[in-house]
Amino acid sequence: MIIVRPTSLTATLDSTAEAFFYQKPIPATLRKDIAAMLISRQIQSGSNSGFFIPFTAESGTESRLFSGEQLHTEFARRHSQLIEAARVLKLLALDIDAVAQSIHIADQRMNTMCYSKFCSKGECKSLTIAYMRYLALSNEKDSENRINPFLTELVGHRDGKGKWSGFPFYYTLLMLSEVDDPLAAQELQYAAPLCEKQDGQNMSADPISRRRQAILTQALSRS
Repeated sequence: MIIVRPTSLTATLDSTAEAFFYQKPIPATLRKDIAAMLISRQIQSGSNSGFFIPFTAESGTESRLFSGEQLHTEFARRHSQLIEAARVLKLLALDIDAVAQSIHIADQRMNTMCYSKFCSKGECKSLTIAYMRYLALSNEKDSENRINPFLTELVGHRDGKGKWSGFPFYYTLLMLSEVDDPLAAQELQYAAPLCEKQDGQNMSADPISRRRQAILTQALSRS
């Protein structure tokens, strides 16, 4: 199983996220290799501390969410990789000081941003959903209290058609499927009729379509 891509932060994050999504086992040695690669790309101090730096070879590469929705701004790309790298480092579950420190530095950066309080402007909508996925992994006692206000805010953005105005549909479904909260279940029930309609359509066999099909199946099983 090839996960670490030596010249691509984006591909390494995506491959790792895919392995976790499909519940593929990742050996301990590979987990350490993934963590080492991610940490080696992080800015540890200074005004840009926390961010993860893509490789030169990635210049001009399209930036997309795990569920395929495209990001159009450099701001969204930088912050989506920041959030996803921190989330992946948590999922790797390594009891290593360097990993804990990397997550802490990333967390400090995220806590200064509008999406850490819920933001419904532009592509911060996508970043807010990404941050909610990150919060869903928290082991802290107040994790439920932290994510609940986000879910309450999201309810207010329903468009009445099974989606949330301006929020990435599949990515939002993915997040809701990962959150153990009655409000998340409520939103999945709201989206269920549209999910059933989409689930009945023929999708192509490309990786993003397969992910979206799996997300729909997961969402419907939770609604």
